[in-house]
Amino acid sequence: MMKAYKLSCRPSSCVCQGQTRSTCLTSTNVLMPNSSLVRKANKVSSSQLLGALSGLHTTRILRVLLSAELREPEKDAIWRVFEDNMHNLYSQSSFGWDPPSKRAELFDPLSRFVLIETDGHMVAFSMFRFESEEDEDVLYCYDLQIHRSQQRNGLGTLLIHALEAIGTAWRMQKVALTVFKTNLSAIKFYEAAGYYLIFTMDETSPNYLEDGENSDDLEYVDYDILSKRLALS
Repeated sequence: MMKAYKLSCRPSSCVCQGQTRSTCLTSTNVLMPNSSLVRKANKVSSSQLLGALSGLHTTRILRVLLSAELREPEKDAIWRVFEDNMHNLYSQSSFGWDPPSKRAELFDPLSRFVLIETDGHMVAFSMFRFESEEDEDVLYCYDLQIHRSQQRNGLGTLLIHALEAIGTAWRMQKVALTVFKTNLSAIKFYEAAGYYLIFTMDETSPNYLEDGENSDDLEYVDYDILSKRLALS
């Protein structure tokens, strides 16, 4: 899939027990060349990314893998959780369900994965990339998926904290993600689920109001882009 920009002609989507991202270029938004920090982060090994999680206080088993390091059984497990969570949401969205496109996005060479395992089985994952947008270095969370049997057990919060730790370690300025407007539970999770989360609408979100703008002037899209600033040392 592609990435969602403000005033884009195609939506992106995400959910708190499953979220995803899509993109479209417009005359007012063009892809920025990656900064030196993003280029450096994209060369980091999975073991270095995992090292950024050493400060997390959890008994859960976390793994970090580059897309190229995933074995086929792991890809299959990731896809099953994604499809189970997202099929209906995509089908009801403005751009529909497109498995080949999504698989290509999900397992792109620049994709990185944080996996949570229980009893040897993957029960939750987040896929992210390091990117430059609007002159900022961003860790963009393309997907955050929790197996239905493990939802509301704190795994979503743990994955967000993992992304924040990785983003901070590699000097990204914010974590960003995209959420369907119809997914009220996801919005509540990202905006209010505890003191340490609290995402707000990003300036690149299509319905972000600039000074003097009226909401009536904005074209309706079925998603919002949310972000959280990271504290850089």
